[in-house]
Amino acid sequence: MSARLAVALAACVALATPAFAQDIPAPFEGLMLQEMHRTVMDDLRERNLGIRGNGPAKPRAAAAGQAVSTAYRPSPQVSAKVRAQFAQHMTRQAGAEGGRKVAAAMQARDPVRNWAQLVAADGLRPGDAADALAGYWVLNWMIANRGDNNRAQTLAVRDQVRVIMTSNPAYARLSEAQRQEFAEVLMLNFLVQQAAYVDALKRGDQAALQRLGDAAVARFKGEMGVDLRRLRLTERGFAKG
Repeated sequence: MSARLAVALAACVALATPAFAQDIPAPFEGLMLQEMHRTVMDDLRERNLGIRGNGPAKPRAAAAGQAVSTAYRPSPQVSAKVRAQFAQHMTRQAGAEGGRKVAAAMQARDPVRNWAQLVAADGLRPGDAADALAGYWVLNWMIANRGDNNRAQTLAVRDQVRVIMTSNPAYARLSEAQRQEFAEVLMLNFLVQQAAYVDALKRGDQAALQRLGDAAVARFKGEMGVDLRRLRLTERGFAKG
């Protein structure tokens, strides 16, 4: 992924404005992200990474007899809803002009397609929430550590989070449309964060890179209690550093 971060795609250009070049804005949560992100990441932290909070990890299981999938068939209606919410979020972050630029960029070029182009060489694809979550985690780990990744590592993270997601009761209750929303919210956050990181790299702005890395660390500590700088990215996924 890092080698391709130097390539700014059209839908990222409007996001890499001066307002976002210095610091990553507050993540866009959409309707589903906050609760699902917390519960899935609690599972990931406790069961796969061996990083526990107070007390032992509690096993979780999906509803009996219910087949759980991370895949979804994309609906244009769901995408339109997510993008409208995202434009509103960006308006709050950057003002009316910034919101209009973001909306115009998404209208001109499909952000899901842009995300897919950025992560394709790592084996990630749209249409699966586990791919979206893996890409989001790997990118934030890279920003926090100024690290690199390879395809095997990224696919291992995808397999790691898929097991957790499909055994999580909260995830099991999601409809196909909600799985899509969860995934596309993560993709849009990925594009914003990637754009800010690319901008800082292109300018060689070490202070901005440090701030972006610190912001990624603070966000993951606050949301999941995970220190990205104490995780190792391995060919078996994330491991305690």
